[in-house]
Amino acid sequence: MDVVAPFEISVEDPKPDLRELHFSFTKDFQEMTVDQRIKAFRGYVESLIKQAETLVDAESQRGIITVIQITEQILPHIQSDSLPLQEVLIVEIGSAAEGSSLDELLGKELLN
Repeated sequence: MDVVAPFEISVEDPKPDLRELHFSFTKDFQEMTVDQRIKAFRGYVESLIKQAETLVDAESQRGIITVIQITEQILPHIQSDSLPLQEVLIVEIGSAAEGSSLDELLGKELLN
């Protein structure tokens, strides 16, 4: 069974020294009940962890681990239904991530 990502991720560079990840929740995810969202979100995090374990490239692992860490921080807000899912969630990750494997991961379909 394929796990569908509950959101789309894009990388933005609004300033030379700032990199942001933009998380936009899918319409399907927004329309789920809270219990369905929790189940789908946990399944997605688990699938990311499995993908990270199979990657041999350190840069790819670093990128997917960054996304795992962010999704683990989002989960309690999904559980409490306190996150406005219709809005874009912006996570600032700084300029150190420039040219990182996040770009490669988002270009590939590892996160979907």
